[in-house]
Amino acid sequence: MKIKSPRVFLRLLLFALVLGVSSTAYADTIAFTTFTLNGVQFNPATGTAVFTPTGATTRAQAQNSLGEIQDLTTNTFPISQATAVVTFANASISISANNLTGNATSSASVGGCVCSASSFEQGIFTGTLVILGGEGPVDVTFSIMPFATGQVSTDQFGTFAFSEISYNLLVNGQSVLSQDQMLSEVRAPNQTGGFSLGPVTISHVFSLQFGAVNTIELRISAVAAAGTNEVNEVPEPATMVLLVSGLGFMTGVLKRRRKTHEQ
Repeated sequence: MKIKSPRVFLRLLLFALVLGVSSTAYADTIAFTTFTLNGVQFNPATGTAVFTPTGATTRAQAQNSLGEIQDLTTNTFPISQATAVVTFANASISISANNLTGNATSSASVGGCVCSASSFEQGIFTGTLVILGGEGPVDVTFSIMPFATGQVSTDQFGTFAFSEISYNLLVNGQSVLSQDQMLSEVRAPNQTGGFSLGPVTISHVFSLQFGAVNTIELRISAVAAAGTNEVNEVPEPATMVLLVSGLGFMTGVLKRRRKTHEQ
């Protein structure tokens, strides 16, 4: 009986392995946002500032195009916290009305599907401010210390990645210190971007009346979103190991069969 060339068997084996055990490896698109706010102060030119916290609210939302969504709001006082988690996205935030601080983290990391995900969180604390020790108007220096980072990245199959933070300090409903839409966004494959803020003290002088009760409201938020539009099917490392092992085994078998036939 004539034995066929080992090359024929090797080609057949290679074809069978690739068809039978190849699996799917996917691309990733990532967006990550962090935001910390400290050092909220009210310093009058003369007199004494008395701040009284009155409320704290947090909201965290995470969702994806697979139909999952989690949206939570808490109003515990003086510390409020909220966390939302779904596949590919999570949002977490905490604020303290007593310490006048806030921390937010938002992330979205998409892979393994043609899909998108996003996360969002917002924190608000409120209070009253009275300046004692004088009459008439007085200049008050409002200051905050924000620290934020945003990172976005797409690979060859990514469609978009988005990161954003914002904050707003309001006195009697009027914005005194704010940062609207500090963001980084990419909307093409193989792109990266980002931003950073602080830690740095930001201040503004605002005139108030001695003895008047002033309302204070501070809002912070963070957003992250990401999406992909394609998947890439390639053999994973385990597939390649199996392929090489199979080729080595078949080569040995063919050599032994050919030697036996020649004898």
